[in-house]
Amino acid sequence: MNSSADPNGTLHNNGNPQKPQPIALIGYACRLAGQVSSPGDLWELCTRGRSGWSPIPKDRFSPGAYHHPNPSKPGTFNPAGGYFLDNETLARFDAPFFNVTMQEAISMDPQQRLLLECSYEALESAGIPKESLAGRNVGVFCGGNFADYELRNLRDIETCPQFQATGNAPSLQSNRISYFFDLQGPSVTIDTACSSSLVALHYAVQSLRSGESKEALVGGCRLNVLPDYFVSMSMSQ
Repeated sequence: MNSSADPNGTLHNNGNPQKPQPIALIGYACRLAGQVSSPGDLWELCTRGRSGWSPIPKDRFSPGAYHHPNPSKPGTFNPAGGYFLDNETLARFDAPFFNVTMQEAISMDPQQRLLLECSYEALESAGIPKESLAGRNVGVFCGGNFADYELRNLRDIETCPQFQATGNAPSLQSNRISYFFDLQGPSVTIDTACSSSLVALHYAVQSLRSGESKEALVGGCRLNVLPDYFVSMSMSQ
């Protein structure tokens, strides 16, 4: 999402608060369960009453190896499905376009890749060319928490990818966007568990209204690429 506001419209000349100026949401992009790859796809899913729920994809991890109807059984989970992006969406990434080497792309958390793609598409939706952003006071606020891909990379430390550290650091979810577009505003990744994306939006609004940022990109991502999170959450019931 791309948003902008008049930072000078929140105070009277005498410093007394006045009604905040509205903030315009001028561009959008998304990747969601149910084969949703654009806001148009999301609209179609909602208007037709479809659900993004599906059984756990067999090419993600083997449900048969972990599923058990008893949630208290160690090492298992009891959900039969959830909300998943297809593996093609996770694997597809135009690394050269984003100035990312192939070795770095292999190391990167797919969440970072998706956020880069959606940031570009949101700006495209807003009619803002990439070249016009360089050096501008644009903030980036991303919400994210678990990093399954890092666990995957560290399963065997001897085969750890070359760029594991930078490819999976949560801070890079926002920092990569700022770096690619040469944005000079704040660049923040926020982890408040399930509310991360909404809190990121909250801080973006504060940044706009205070004048810290002239415009802002706000995003959030959560991917389940391993069974570990399913197992741990199921056992906590």
